[in-house]
Amino acid sequence: MPRIPPPTSTVVHPSKAALSLSRSRRPLSTTVPRRAQAADDDDPTLGSAREDEIRKLKADYRAWLRGPGENFKKPLYNEMNYLTSYDTRTWERKSERGSMNVPFPLNPHFRSAPVLSEELKNEIHRRVMAGQSVRRVSAHFSVTMERVAAVVRLKEVEKQWVKDEKPLATYLTKALHTMIPTTPLAPSQQPQTFHESIMDIPSHPFSHRQTFLPASESREFTRADAGKEFGLPPAEEAVPHPDLLVLQRERELGLDREERVQRQKERERREAGREADEARKKREALKKMGEIVEVGRWQWRLQEAQTGRVGFRYGVPHEDRKKGQVKIPRRVE
Repeated sequence: MPRIPPPTSTVVHPSKAALSLSRSRRPLSTTVPRRAQAADDDDPTLGSAREDEIRKLKADYRAWLRGPGENFKKPLYNEMNYLTSYDTRTWERKSERGSMNVPFPLNPHFRSAPVLSEELKNEIHRRVMAGQSVRRVSAHFSVTMERVAAVVRLKEVEKQWVKDEKPLATYLTKALHTMIPTTPLAPSQQPQTFHESIMDIPSHPFSHRQTFLPASESREFTRADAGKEFGLPPAEEAVPHPDLLVLQRERELGLDREERVQRQKERERREAGREADEARKKREALKKMGEIVEVGRWQWRLQEAQTGRVGFRYGVPHEDRKKGQVKIPRRVE
């Protein structure tokens, strides 16, 4: 009787089966590593070469830590200690202070912005609490009015925390100020160090819409005309410190220092009188509005009203968003 050959069967290794199953369900982000692993499995020499390369990189990294990396284990007090603060060829510290202020080597155009020193913050808080206006303090120390207001608020919070015996992380602030650029408080009778631009004009929402204004070639179109078209004041009035522009113009006209100081004092006196009148009118208007109930940080105004005669219409779109509106000029005025 002829022998019947045994049936052929294929034995699949458990690890191979699991690998094939995982490959079919792997996420897209693992495609490149899986292909590299498959290539290493096909050619063992590639895997050993990659392991040798990784070992060499680790050895170079440890050697760098024992060499130039020693400069970064501890901070340099009152100096910036970035990678760009050293010459990468000799690892000697650079002498130019401007070239040290580059925290990211691949982005040489970025510079660390200086922060206010504690002495300067205390002086800003002292002057504002003494009665000086935020605008005047901002112009004197070359700090934006928003930052001046933030300094005053945070200093008041700090005083309240000290009063409540809450712990303050002053040690962290002192450590950070030794490692990043700071703007110090200038001694008396000396000009204050420039900190930031205080004449930037914020982008108003009124200027975001499109407009078409025909104008003749002989017409002189100024900033005041552009502001009028958008319902905004001209740029020289919209800047945070228009008085500085007036001072610069007076300086260009050749006026001496004493006359410029007298004119500035007169402008400040008129400004103070105008603010006092506005505050008085505001108080009188609040009295006419009705009873005001204060609950914590909120104020509730109670007054008699009649149904159907209260409120304003809202939700009306702008004219240039309506259908059928002509958005191009029809005539030249």
